[in-house]
Amino acid sequence: MLEAGHGPGLFARVTHHGEEEFAGAAGVADLVERRPITAADRLRIGGITKTFVATVVLQLVDERRIAVEDPVGGWLPEYPLHPDLTLAHLLGMRSGIPCYTRALVGDPPDVRTFLRYHAPEDLVRLALALDGHTAPGSDHRRSNTDYLLLGLVIEWITGQRLDAQVWQRVIAPLGLRDTYFPTVDPALRGRHATGYFRCGDDYLPCPEVTPSQSWAGGAMVSTPADLARFFDSLLGGELLSPASVAAMCDATRLDPERGYGYGLYRIRFDTGATGYGHHGAVPGYTSLVVRIDNGRTVVLYRNSFDKTRPMWWNNPVFAAALS
Repeated sequence: MLEAGHGPGLFARVTHHGEEEFAGAAGVADLVERRPITAADRLRIGGITKTFVATVVLQLVDERRIAVEDPVGGWLPEYPLHPDLTLAHLLGMRSGIPCYTRALVGDPPDVRTFLRYHAPEDLVRLALALDGHTAPGSDHRRSNTDYLLLGLVIEWITGQRLDAQVWQRVIAPLGLRDTYFPTVDPALRGRHATGYFRCGDDYLPCPEVTPSQSWAGGAMVSTPADLARFFDSLLGGELLSPASVAAMCDATRLDPERGYGYGLYRIRFDTGATGYGHHGAVPGYTSLVVRIDNGRTVVLYRNSFDKTRPMWWNNPVFAAALS
C-alpha cells in the first residue's frame, strides 16, 4: 500500500477475540528522523471520535436520562433547530444540517485555521447559517455538526465537559492509557507519529492542529491497541446494554458496501463477512478500525492526509484479515 501512495508510514494491527494475531508497519513515523512507525505511536483518530461520543449518548439512554426520540431543541433552545430534529437523527448523521468544515477551513485551505481555537457553539452557528439544509431524516451526510450538537447535549444533561464524560465513562473503565480527548492544545502529547499533508509527490509536516476545529466530531487521540480494545469492548457488550449495541449496528444503507447506524458504519466485504467500525481523516492522519463478525478487529492508520488517495475498507490488509 505504501507503493500506492499511502505514506510516509502505514501501520496495521489485527486481533482475534482481543488477542493480537498480526502487527506490521511500513515506512516511517517521521521523515526527518526516519524512525519506523510503531504500535506505540499515538495518532489523531478523527471521525472515530464519533463512536466514543455515540457510546456516551447511549449510556445516558441506558440510564433513562434521555431517549433517542427526544427532540434536540428542548436542550439547546438558543439555536434555531428544526422542531422535528431528534437525537437519533444526530447519531445517524441525518440531521439535514450542513457540515461547517469547508466553510471554516476554506478552499484552498487556510492553514492558520488549524492553529486557532474554535468554540463549538460558534461552529454550530456557522453550520446553521449555511445553505443546503434538508429535513431531518431525509438523507445521511458526513457532518461534524451533528456530533458537535450531541457533545453540547451531553454537557447540558450531565453538567460536565464532554472530554471529562468520555474519560469517566469509556477511557478510564477500559484502561485506555494512551487515549485522550484534547480540547485546546494543538500539540500531540507523548510518543506519536508526525502527521503530514500530501501535496503532489511531497509530504509536508502538519505537527500541530487545534482539536477544537472538530471537537466531538474528531478531536481524540489514541493508539492501535487502545482502539482495538475499545471496539472489542463496545461490540462485546461491556459498555452498553444489548439493545443499545443493536441500535448502534442497525445501519441505514448508504451504498452496496456500507450502512451507518449510531456512530458506526456497517461494512459488507466481498467475502460475505460483515464488520462494524469507523474511519477517521484529520489533518496529518487517516485511520480505519472495524470489528469483523468472525471476532477479528483490524486497525489501520497512516500518518498522512491525502484527498487524492483515500484509504477505504477494500484494501489488502482487510482482505488478509478476512482470509
